[in-house]
Amino acid sequence: MMNIDQILFMYCDNNMAKLKRICQPMIVKIGGVSNKDYDDFYSIALDVLNDTALRYDEDQECNFDGFLASNIKRKFNTEIRDRNREKRIPAKMVDSIHNLITEDGLTLEDIIPSNFDTYESACGDHFEGTKIERYLNNLSNIQREIVKYLVQGYDEKEIRESLHMSKKDYSNNLSVIQAYENVKILM
Repeated sequence: MMNIDQILFMYCDNNMAKLKRICQPMIVKIGGVSNKDYDDFYSIALDVLNDTALRYDEDQECNFDGFLASNIKRKFNTEIRDRNREKRIPAKMVDSIHNLITEDGLTLEDIIPSNFDTYESACGDHFEGTKIERYLNNLSNIQREIVKYLVQGYDEKEIRESLHMSKKDYSNNLSVIQAYENVKILM
């Protein structure tokens, strides 16, 4: 029977070699982890090791290594979920210029006296290979039409009438247009 200090020493000895051997395949499986993130994941694993050493009961059916590995894997999955959630939440909080109302009751669009075309200024004649092209290529023809009308300032009712769409069809297509999987291409 090993005490907590012996367990911690065994995993942390030699620059945490044993703990890193357990973590390495899990981190590789996650994918897309930069070198600077390795320290974060090793730190998480160290916290899990400490917690697992305190909670482990030798009368359990699994051995300590298996118990530790499953706890680390669970904590890594939670970390990835939380990191991805942080990326998605700001995208859902973005509001249309049509919905932003000033104190005078006017929309921001109404008070900005400009015919400035953001797309034209950003891309000019260089549309091919841009993020905008990749984004639009992910959309169906009807979804691209909706985007075109939105860019031109049409509201939902006008777009639905022009494209002969039901409210539900419009809503479903708009959801795809605004989906994180598509919008992330623009970021």
